Amino acid sequence: MIAEKHKKFIILGELFALSAVIWLINIQFPASYYGFWKVPVNPYIAVSLFVAVYYGRLYGFLTFGISLLFLMIPYFGGSFLSKGTELFSDNYRYIAITLAGVYIFGMIHKNFISVIENQRIFMRKVAKDKIRLEKEVKGLEVVNREFEERVLLQYDSITALYNQIKALNTQNLTKSLSIFLSTVQEFTWAEKISIWEYQKEANTLVMIANIGWTPEDAIYSIEDVNSSINGWVFRNNKFFSVRMLMESNTFSKMDTKRNILTFPINTSNSKWGVLNIESMPFPKFNLYTERILSILVDLAAPAIEHAVAYEEMIKHEDVDTHSGLPSPSQFMNLVEKEIQHSLERETGFSIVLMELPGFDEMITTYGEEKLYGLILKLLARINTLAGNKLDFFHYTNKNQFAFFYPGADYDGAAFLCFEILGMLTTHEWVIDGNSISLEAIFGYSSMGSTRITRDELLDSAEQLIEMQKV
Repeated sequence: MIAEKHKKFIILGELFALSAVIWLINIQFPASYYGFWKVPVNPYIAVSLFVAVYYGRLYGFLTFGISLLFLMIPYFGGSFLSKGTELFSDNYRYIAITLAGVYIFGMIHKNFISVIENQRIFMRKVAKDKIRLEKEVKGLEVVNREFEERVLLQYDSITALYNQIKALNTQNLTKSLSIFLSTVQEFTWAEKISIWEYQKEANTLVMIANIGWTPEDAIYSIEDVNSSINGWVFRNNKFFSVRMLMESNTFSKMDTKRNILTFPINTSNSKWGVLNIESMPFPKFNLYTERILSILVDLAAPAIEHAVAYEEMIKHEDVDTHSGLPSPSQFMNLVEKEIQHSLERETGFSIVLMELPGFDEMITTYGEEKLYGLILKLLARINTLAGNKLDFFHYTNKNQFAFFYPGADYDGAAFLCFEILGMLTTHEWVIDGNSISLEAIFGYSSMGSTRITRDELLDSAEQLIEMQKV
């Protein structure tokens, strides 16, 4: 505002100086040329019209007025009043025409300024629209890349998902959760992910696996079920998305900074825990990602349940000091338990017994520690053949091992045994640089829709082994 006033004073000073210069030039001529009224192009009139066009009619009128005031100066005699009277009486036509001209040229200036202002407004709008469109284009490019990624990598994603879900089937809960977290990260690009298990005794959720946590995050590793978003998801068995914060006041008293997407994880019989996405790229925050996560949680839940059940079963039982495998009694308990579950869920399973001839001689030669190291490598390869679905146990004799094979029927168990026999003959087994010839005898039986006792199931598999010894 101050700058605008300062500019006006400068313009007035310039107009005054310009009129003064013309007057000073004018008085250098004879008295008959005073006012330049007889000259074809009157400088006073021309300057006033020019100023009207350039600065507007107000400044045009002021310029002409200043010029008239200079011409009223009695330089060639007379008085100020008499010169003014003479000026207006002799030249009123020129004065009237000049005033009209200044008005008309001032209107031209006003219209020209209006056109320029409209153009300026239009260009501002065009610039804003351009910036907005550039932002929209960048946003659409991100979305387009996301859709291209979904289409182009769909086959690879399905293959990777299949392989990851197969790898989830392990007896080790820590390993299963690690694979699950890696799978979630691969499909969501999340920077921070955590899995929480419900502790019934303390009525809390405890973080048991994560990706992206720092040492400073350790203070958040235990949450109350009744005062956290993770607890709300667990209690209500409902999915949470950060967009729900705008739709409801349910979470107003909870810490909302560490939850973007949260899903409940359930076993077949109960609620187990939650999966929480704490940090992820904004382009990945969409309904597609939510659906993928929901599918991943559903696919991972049986493997997590299996690992939890296995660890719970062996938690208070002895394991072999050399092999780390559970005892035969644990296998018996598992079979008894799974027979009941199989009838309730209408799902089947198989058991496989493997006996290694010459086992005692190999122990005498190489020792239990080295031999069991080789056996564990064998069992790992067998588990790979079965899609990581097997649980391994010692059986009644030292050279016998039992496999629990969920979801497999009689033919599936038989096929696995044939595959193992093929692997035993094609793979080279070495201890201390010495090639070992491993042989195996197999017995197997299956639990289907018909009730069968544990002893009947085990006897059927043992009979197959005895028949091969004859």
